[in-house]
Amino acid sequence: MHVLITAGGKRTEHWTELFAALCDRPDVALTVLAADVSAPTHRALDRLARQRPNLRYHLVPHLLGEDRTGHMASVLFRPGTGRLLGGQRPDVVHVIGEAAYLTTWQAIRMRQRYWPATPITLHAAQNIVMRFPVPFPRLERQAYDTVDHAFPITPAALGVLRAKGYQGAATIVPLGVDTTLFRPRPVSRPQGGRFTVGFVGRLEPHKGVHDLLRAVELLDCDLLAVGGGSLAPEIERLAANRPGRVRLHGWTDHGDLPKLLARMDVLVLPSIEVIQRNLVRWIGIPLREQFGRVLVEAMACGVPVVGSDVGEIPYVLGTAGLTYPAGDVLALVDRLARLRDNPDFARRLASQGVSRATTEFSWTGVADSMCRVWRQLTGTCGPSSQEQPADNAAGTAVNGNH
Repeated sequence: MHVLITAGGKRTEHWTELFAALCDRPDVALTVLAADVSAPTHRALDRLARQRPNLRYHLVPHLLGEDRTGHMASVLFRPGTGRLLGGQRPDVVHVIGEAAYLTTWQAIRMRQRYWPATPITLHAAQNIVMRFPVPFPRLERQAYDTVDHAFPITPAALGVLRAKGYQGAATIVPLGVDTTLFRPRPVSRPQGGRFTVGFVGRLEPHKGVHDLLRAVELLDCDLLAVGGGSLAPEIERLAANRPGRVRLHGWTDHGDLPKLLARMDVLVLPSIEVIQRNLVRWIGIPLREQFGRVLVEAMACGVPVVGSDVGEIPYVLGTAGLTYPAGDVLALVDRLARLRDNPDFARRLASQGVSRATTEFSWTGVADSMCRVWRQLTGTCGPSSQEQPADNAAGTAVNGNH
């Protein structure tokens, strides 16, 4: 089964782990067309292509990128991208991008021009009903009328698809974690060291960084922040005032992240909801956590997790983590203190996290669910010994009227 995947935008690093899980299947050949991706994504694709002979990828020149507009919806492949396949016909086209994105529109046009009978599936992560300016609503409607099957990453994302008019079949497949890389490791914190709170991600206001810094000061604990962004200077100033207690580690290759997670007693995702105006200034778009993949990675590593109640964080955590009302710093301090002062409780929560991550969020399970759908669409069959039941989190099928 030859699968063509299109993707655009900077935040695509994690998809290479899905590509690896797909290429582990001997009956799958994968071609990736990507544009405007980050340097780590390029390195990961290159490394994966050397390791997996059934993967080919093309970094496509783009005419309009995320840097110019601030939104992945604007990424535009260079015309003629379909010719890069050299006449090879995919069995399935899968689009990583929302229905209104320009790359989604281009993938649909490519399929209509070159392989009109080929099934097409769509990734969907939006958890808020957003109204885009012209011409995006027309492109979105065309995608909903064309797509054969959707893969929303959460129940909320499925709800948005239905609210915006998609009536076709859908299967909930979450973002995943590489459980061979992210797994419990020996604790690398010094014996008798102070309680260390960790953060991984963009150091921006909507990630709740200010709340995190205040909570760390109130609790008088250590902080290890991994990432970068506009608020990095504030963490650097705090590190200067609290030498040895606050550490900032810049962006790191994904393969090095488990070692950094092992230095944390707890990982926190304190996101808040903000209004974003980077596509069109007079249109405010609510920015609400769509998943919080680092939570799953920390859980897989046996690190207890705490998250705000914004967006899909409670769904991802389930009963394997602690939540608190977003913006409530004292409530965050309370959750952290519970973990610091009760090591047995922290160990139980960590164990629950490992179980949840490995059984419901592994990339292997996600790949199984997607391949199962693709085989149904193409009428093919393949290895199924690793496939999990359809009622698991990484394979909840919901039929529509399409």
